[in-house]
Amino acid sequence: MQDILSNQEIEKLDLSKIAALQQKRTLAFVNHFVITTVQFLNTFAKKCEKKLMLFEQKLEKVEAAMILLEARLSSIPEINEPLQTDTNAESLNTSEIKSEDRTDDSKKEVKEIEDKPEDNVSQTTADTVIKPEYERFIKLVQVGVPLQAVKLKISIEGLDPDEFESMLKK
Repeated sequence: MQDILSNQEIEKLDLSKIAALQQKRTLAFVNHFVITTVQFLNTFAKKCEKKLMLFEQKLEKVEAAMILLEARLSSIPEINEPLQTDTNAESLNTSEIKSEDRTDDSKKEVKEIEDKPEDNVSQTTADTVIKPEYERFIKLVQVGVPLQAVKLKISIEGLDPDEFESMLKK
């Protein structure tokens, strides 16, 4: 109904009596809108680019620190053999606890039982072959770098993170 009413009103209007729009004023409004919008977009793009550059610089610093940390870790000789020493230390700790709890008669039996797991540990470490390209990543995990971060680094370098995880589990 509104369309019909508006059409009827339009037919009754005398367009010669209505003043024309001021073309210069309309053009000035459009120009002002375009100019302010372009200025806003330019400043926004500059701010975004500056923030992106700052983020990129921070990321480069973190990467440089990571490289330095990896170099420092590779220079420490004790980190090269942590798997063997850790498993031997754990077996020694458990043997001390067990031997304290047992009586003198059963100490001999406990020592015999304890000798067998050490042989098994050496066999399992001998069975698991650690590939040289994964050694530095194993060091990172042992030092305390989160496993997910190390997996990401491995995948960035084009290696298989699943294979690395299977090496850690062994």
